[in-house]
Amino acid sequence: MPVEGEAERSRPWLFVGACLGALVIVWGAYANSFQNAFHFDDSHVIETNLYIQSLSNLPLFFTDARTFSSLPTNATYRPLVSLSLALDYWLAGGLVLWYFHASQFVMLLLLSLMLFRVFLRVMNQAQAHWGNRYLALFCTLWFAVHTVNTETINYISARSELLAALGMVGGFLVYFGLPRWRWTSLYILPMFIGALAKPSAVIFAPLFFVYVLLYEQQFALPDLLSARGWRLVWAALRVSLPALLLGIAIFAFVESMNAPTASYGGGGRWEYLLTQCFMWLHYARLFVLPLGLTADTDMTLIPAWYDTRVVAGVAFLVALLRVLWQASRTPASRPVAFGLAWFAFTLLPTSSLFPLAEVNNEHRVFMPYMGLMLAVVWGLALQFHHWCTKWAHRRALLLRGACAGAVLIVCSHAVGTYYRNMAWRTEETLWSDVVQKSPTNGRAWMNYGLSVMGRGDYPEAKRLFEQAQRYTPSYAALQTNLGIVNAQLDMQLVAEQHFQRALQLDPDFVGGHYFYARWLVEQSRAREALPLLQRALRLSPGFYASRVLLMQLYGAQAAEAELATLIQETLALLPTDPLARAYARGEMVTVQTPSAQAYYERGVELTNAGQHLEAALAYRQALRFDPSSADAANNLGWSLAKLGFYEEAIAPLEQALRLNPDFALARNNLAWVRSEVGKKD
Repeated sequence: MPVEGEAERSRPWLFVGACLGALVIVWGAYANSFQNAFHFDDSHVIETNLYIQSLSNLPLFFTDARTFSSLPTNATYRPLVSLSLALDYWLAGGLVLWYFHASQFVMLLLLSLMLFRVFLRVMNQAQAHWGNRYLALFCTLWFAVHTVNTETINYISARSELLAALGMVGGFLVYFGLPRWRWTSLYILPMFIGALAKPSAVIFAPLFFVYVLLYEQQFALPDLLSARGWRLVWAALRVSLPALLLGIAIFAFVESMNAPTASYGGGGRWEYLLTQCFMWLHYARLFVLPLGLTADTDMTLIPAWYDTRVVAGVAFLVALLRVLWQASRTPASRPVAFGLAWFAFTLLPTSSLFPLAEVNNEHRVFMPYMGLMLAVVWGLALQFHHWCTKWAHRRALLLRGACAGAVLIVCSHAVGTYYRNMAWRTEETLWSDVVQKSPTNGRAWMNYGLSVMGRGDYPEAKRLFEQAQRYTPSYAALQTNLGIVNAQLDMQLVAEQHFQRALQLDPDFVGGHYFYARWLVEQSRAREALPLLQRALRLSPGFYASRVLLMQLYGAQAAEAELATLIQETLALLPTDPLARAYARGEMVTVQTPSAQAYYERGVELTNAGQHLEAALAYRQALRFDPSSADAANNLGWSLAKLGFYEEAIAPLEQALRLNPDFALARNNLAWVRSEVGKKD
């Protein structure tokens, strides 16, 4: 324990200064992260997700899991996450990075404040001491700036971890702070709210059982060998039974609300379990030495139990259980036992028998590290107290050394966090970092290629995609991106082969349908794009890009009934959508001063730029203003034909000839279009 001194009693402002200093350190650690890009699942949870763009969809968040993501396989029930993202979008007026990161940071500060209260309560119940608040502050600050936690704080979609943690920790705070209301089981409410962000919040229930067992029943694990011990277990079980039963019910409810298309992926249970034995050791190593962090590992399942990594992991687990067994023996060391139980229980859902697509994700340790932090800090405090008792004459020197060590630890992690934020700065910086640390990760090479393609370096992007194909040849998203990059390099036959391969690999891949459809439009095969876009919207109503392209095609075709239905559906999901509202008014192309001539001139500009879809929309609007324009009718027919809508092109070309029988260009265009229709017949 810390050594009491006159300095603390004579300077009550010291703790206030320490808190302010801690706040400055946390701010400094994350100050360079507020403009970091969206990454990973942010693309389909935020960027292409139509639902979060309007607060009017709030009821849908709680009834339809498809609102969480524009990808069917990721349509898990996390309404609280969607609500928070929609609030950020509303406050920012769009996808403004600063607002999303600011709310992430505020959640971290709130969680830190709550953790401080929980840590302090647990420490004081073990042994009350004035120095516990400094220990709790150090414990909280270390967690807040721990370099591994950058993997959660920089990753906006991972706020599900933050919100679930707020619910779990909030349950303890309600239990501690409202003792007279315990009979109502009100402390379960935060757990339920947190589970609406991620089911892991229900881990509060078994942790609450452990807390009651260790602190209220004064149970030690060796008591399991006696009849008295089992009486204590049953007594703790009676107290925590409402939380345990409701935790099971809440978990079952949340899982039942997932869309049928949702999938966690994963391989065999036995191989996954073997691998996770090593992962526990890996996560513990990162706690002590957070070097080599990677946003997307290339580690694969370990197939054999005799692998040295599995053996080392099992040895670590045995050691962990031994420490927990010993720490539970005395009240003074029970924060260590409780912290290790916290670490274990919150890690079990992702690192045990339940196989997930990735064997390792470093943001998974966000909640486990809270408990491990408590165990480590309290264990260090016990050792410090032992040294102070043994060498009482050097107490002041030991105290100064402990303070210096604490400052060194948090400052080192704060600096590490600051530099790790730089890796998350852009898609290119992140994936460049990943391919260096996870060189056999095909998805990482693909994402690195996407960032390179985003700046127009198509040959290099193709090289990176082909590197990815060496490791993940059957990855539908990669095949789609190979199609895109080959199209940009004017290798259209190869491009189509990749688009078709993507849909063979995954017929429900929304991106595969959309990007293939977009390519078909560019190749004058717009009619073939229609069923692809229609299926994309059936798979994912929130995938906005499919909605926009289909709206444009219906508008170009003059498919008024289909367009009206699509506009109505879009406005039902997003009442403020400017494009759908413009289409509802008949304004499919924007010009400064609406007139037949303005729309016609805009159409000519688009035609010259090879943008035939937008040009067709402009010519249709020109004809609405002036149906007697033979030039607009001819150009509309030409644009529709260039899209592959040959049948639809006939009517405007015939209209042009009725308006101007001597219009040779229109006559030639009509002859060409009819010949193309004849070829199809």
